[in-house]
Amino acid sequence: MKRIEWMEKYMADAERLFYENRVDEGLGMLNNLLYEEPGYGSLHNHMGWAYLYYTADTERAELHLKMAIRFDESFPAPYLHLGALYIRQGKYNEAITWLKSGLTKHQPNPIAFLQNIAQAYELQGEWSNAIKAYKEAMLASVAEQEVNSLMESMKRCRRKRLTLFFSRS
Repeated sequence: MKRIEWMEKYMADAERLFYENRVDEGLGMLNNLLYEEPGYGSLHNHMGWAYLYYTADTERAELHLKMAIRFDESFPAPYLHLGALYIRQGKYNEAITWLKSGLTKHQPNPIAFLQNIAQAYELQGEWSNAIKAYKEAMLASVAEQEVNSLMESMKRCRRKRLTLFFSRS
């Protein structure tokens, strides 16, 4: 979908309001933009992001993130946010499905997607898959702090796997 620059400016302004903890004003601004262009995927992504991270309204977050994908399925951000939403809700298989799908879109952030996939696997006790995803994320990164964090995550999964192995003996 083609970018609508004037809307992107207003969405950036709304984003600043969220960072300033002026959530109602930011949501109001985004909701007003819906009247201008209800089929703009980036706007729905922003709304889903806002509802997910700045309110407790996960139903609206999910609705807007799915609308973002419906209107622009090549945009990777809503897949990442939807994956995070499903991880929060304990719907790990759904999260992994959406995250893997988003990873195939144009210019995704592979580290963020792979790290979320790894977390979903880890939380459902699939430590080998989690380690594999953390390793892939680590190989995609050049930031030392990020690499160290991902290595620690792999170590944590190995410890969990060993703990489970010895607790069954």
